[in-house]
Amino acid sequence: MNCIDTHAHVFSTQDHSIETARYAPNYEATVQSFISHLDQHSFTHGILVQPSFLGTNNQAMLNAIQQYPDRLKGIAVVQPSITFDELLQLKEQGIVGIRLNLFGLHPPALNTPEWQKFLQNVESLNWQVELHAPPKYLVQILPQLSEYTFEVVIDHFGRVDPIKGINDPDYQKFLSLLNVKQHWIKVSGFYRLGTTPNNIHIAQQAYNILKEKGFLNKLVWGSDWPHTQHESLITYEDAIHAFKQIVVDGKEQSLILNQNPTELFGFSRT
Repeated sequence: MNCIDTHAHVFSTQDHSIETARYAPNYEATVQSFISHLDQHSFTHGILVQPSFLGTNNQAMLNAIQQYPDRLKGIAVVQPSITFDELLQLKEQGIVGIRLNLFGLHPPALNTPEWQKFLQNVESLNWQVELHAPPKYLVQILPQLSEYTFEVVIDHFGRVDPIKGINDPDYQKFLSLLNVKQHWIKVSGFYRLGTTPNNIHIAQQAYNILKEKGFLNKLVWGSDWPHTQHESLITYEDAIHAFKQIVVDGKEQSLILNQNPTELFGFSRT
């Protein structure tokens, strides 16, 4: 059976961070290290996600996928002005979607001709759109993306606000906008929801709500390795242990680690 980690990053100290980066690491996260984690924990596949500090230079991720093309796929960050041919080139190199990481940015105007053309291209490639954004942005963006047929994948439980928690009006509105036909949620990055043990509690609350809303078949897990900005606090083992605290039932764990991501990312069923 497949076992898939749907959220990790690779980069080196040779990769140049963008000038506007909110954070830039001073260490390397190599593809070999990631593969070692996968092997150690019997994961068959992984999804690499472009980190915000590298902007639209996806080369480190593409190089990593090239080394393990049967095991890895990627989610890229691109400019909306990118051409269809350039998107096709990325697809040929193992990219299966694009990421909108909106922390520290203003939400994009998706109703402009440039964005509409871009999203139509993403749709025609049968790619997914991954959103990393606070709830106040998600409630603006999800309705605009509902016009398209692509899958929308929401990072880290929808990034519940650590202070406001589950009852934050924006988070409640986000939950009300979820559509099981289009949306997927990553039960990942629990440590970004506050301090331990409260973050586990918030993640458990979010998980139970999502399950009640019928999303059990639309949840996937990611380690968020190498846990940027939390490197000193979290290990790969910690991420797996927390997942098993949040998702206690073995059958539910299997769905989230195997069947669901196999469908979302188009891996062969083994």
